[in-house]
Amino acid sequence: MSLEVLAWMLGAYLVAGIPVGYLIGKARGVDLRAVGSGNIGASNAMRNLGKGWGLLVFVGDVAKASVPVLAASARFDAPGPLALVALAAILGHIFTPYLRFRGGKGVACAFGVFLVLSPVAAVVGIAIYLQTLWLTRVSAIGSLTATTTIVGLTIADPTAPLAYKLLAAATAGLVWERHRPNLQDILGGNNQDKERREERAP
Repeated sequence: MSLEVLAWMLGAYLVAGIPVGYLIGKARGVDLRAVGSGNIGASNAMRNLGKGWGLLVFVGDVAKASVPVLAASARFDAPGPLALVALAAILGHIFTPYLRFRGGKGVACAFGVFLVLSPVAAVVGIAIYLQTLWLTRVSAIGSLTATTTIVGLTIADPTAPLAYKLLAAATAGLVWERHRPNLQDILGGNNQDKERREERAP
């Protein structure tokens, strides 16, 4: 791994680590870490700031991950460096250095990364998320279903480079691990009550 690739990875990590949800929340007088689920991502922002602000958080999280990868794609031709830059971006959001390495769950950033590397899989994934959210009313289920869809399509794509498939597998592991508390709530039958409490949170 060259120093140049490491520099790009560091840049992607720092850019994607910008806590968009936290900053927008603070600008609105709300610390997202102290309300609802305590997450700084779009779902908690929608519940506690409103749909418009939550959508802005989502767009910001997608952009901060996709822009570094898009920039790197203009510099590197090989899929390996691009996959590493993409992974660094996702890690930057999940383990943001600006909030003591406590960030979001990585779903929007994963979507942003694969929007550049595997756009068809990303678009199908977001469609699956919206459909699942509409059917279940549980954001965590939608997020995990969408992530699994993106990963599955990327791995099944015979034209996708091995580096992208490994990135997809790593992304799935990270996102599922970050949603482990949600899974415990769902399996325990508590998720719907939790979602209702978060929706009512100030």
